[in-house]
Amino acid sequence: MTMFKAFLILIFTLLSYSVSAQQKENLLLQLDSVLAHRQQAMIEKEKRINYLKTNLLRESNLRAKLNIYSQIYDEYYVFQFDSAHVYINKGIELAKKLDDQYYYSMFIIRKAQLMAIGGLYYESRNLIDSIDTSTLDANLQFDYYLCLFRIYSYWSDYCNDKEYKPHYRKLANDYLSKAIVHLDKRDIAYDYYMGEFYVYVNFDSKTARKYYLSAIKKCPKNSRLYAMACFALAGNYRNDNHEQQYEKYLILSALSDAHNLTMENFSLQMLASYIFETDESNIEHAQNYINQSLADAKFYNSKLRIIEISERLPGIISKYDEAVKSRNRMQKLVIISVSVLLFILLCAMAFIFKQNAKLTASRKELYKRNMQLSELNHQQRNLNGQLNTLNERLVDTNKKREGLAKIYIDLCAKYINRLKNQKTLVQRKIKANQVNELLTLITSSKFSEEDAATFLNRFDKAFLDLYPTFIEEFNALLKPDEKIVVKATNTMTTELRIFALIRLGVSESSEIADLLFYSPQTIYNYRSSTRNKALHRDSFESDVVKLCTVIRV
Repeated sequence: MTMFKAFLILIFTLLSYSVSAQQKENLLLQLDSVLAHRQQAMIEKEKRINYLKTNLLRESNLRAKLNIYSQIYDEYYVFQFDSAHVYINKGIELAKKLDDQYYYSMFIIRKAQLMAIGGLYYESRNLIDSIDTSTLDANLQFDYYLCLFRIYSYWSDYCNDKEYKPHYRKLANDYLSKAIVHLDKRDIAYDYYMGEFYVYVNFDSKTARKYYLSAIKKCPKNSRLYAMACFALAGNYRNDNHEQQYEKYLILSALSDAHNLTMENFSLQMLASYIFETDESNIEHAQNYINQSLADAKFYNSKLRIIEISERLPGIISKYDEAVKSRNRMQKLVIISVSVLLFILLCAMAFIFKQNAKLTASRKELYKRNMQLSELNHQQRNLNGQLNTLNERLVDTNKKREGLAKIYIDLCAKYINRLKNQKTLVQRKIKANQVNELLTLITSSKFSEEDAATFLNRFDKAFLDLYPTFIEEFNALLKPDEKIVVKATNTMTTELRIFALIRLGVSESSEIADLLFYSPQTIYNYRSSTRNKALHRDSFESDVVKLCTVIRV
């Protein structure tokens, strides 16, 4: 459970930091935008001031002019030191001339406050001491003591030592205590000054923070009082080490000052210094802000503010130079790293291209081999088909040879049986003394012709079954007009039978004559006659031997 709580706290912290960082970026963007477009605001402010000056010239009522002098002074108070000084002096002169104690005292207080901003602390104190406090109403009493509070506060900050700083700070706090007595609770500035009172007099930062936050809620965002409350709250947060809140309200104060064209803009100087100290990633912002602060101080023409900024500049410039050097070192490191990575990347790309080339070549070779393999497979299938056909033909040939063997066996059996019968007949005829009848029967031509015809018919059928293309191939060896035509299927002529026996290996005419029941001379004549019909007479019989050697698929 404890780990879960710690995890939730961590998540909440990370989310808060992310939101805070985004809020900071948005505020800085707003500040940059306002600073970039201040020229138009300057034109509008000059128009307001010129309008008041025109009214001052046109106004014939001298007491009404006192109010216009007051308005012009308010416009110049944090805008242009010299002009504010000129018009406050004119107001004092006119009030003195009219013997108007109220405006005279008010202008003296304002002049003393202006002189304190310019660093003339002793002179401003002498000036305000000239006022008869018994003639002041409650509002002027508050302004009187508040002016003294500011004189000694500025004087304390200026001294910044162990001897005078505490003394002037104590005097400032005493006058702030006196001022608060005369502060009207209905005044819009009430919460802000109560916050100041609790910070400097009561040293109660938490109560002061509540008053500052209340003042910020009540004041218009573009008002001088809003900027002062934000600046005071920022300091309050920093004293309690709330850096994010400090930065936020410091930016809000600078943003309000920029809207108001407050050239006496201490918050922008502090923001620049803070960014220089804590955020090197935004160093360009800080440089722009300190330059803008210096330009504003010169425009306001308060020598003290120019000196204060000038005193900060060396430290800021030193930090800026360090940041620039650090950035340059980082850039060099990044450039070297990127160069190394680029070199590695180029090497990797070269290696990849080389490997791709090899892979492409391998793929091409593989494709080629696959195609060859496919072709071989195709050829193998064809060969297998041919082999199957050959096997079928071989089976068929074997069957035909079996048929020939059967014919041969049948003929042999028939002739054996006939010889057996003839033997029995001869024995019977001899026993019966029928020799002449036996001689007549044996010499009968009918018996030989029947046997020859049977043998030749069976020979023709068996040979043509074994070599079905013999007649076609044999005719191809003869001249076109000498081709042999058979009368019936599965029959051959005497010439075809002679050369069929030669194809079977029986080449002697005497052997052929015995098998075909002709004389050797007759066989010789048939052979000679057929050779004369051949296209190639000399090689004719050797060509016949080669017939039907190729099995047609």
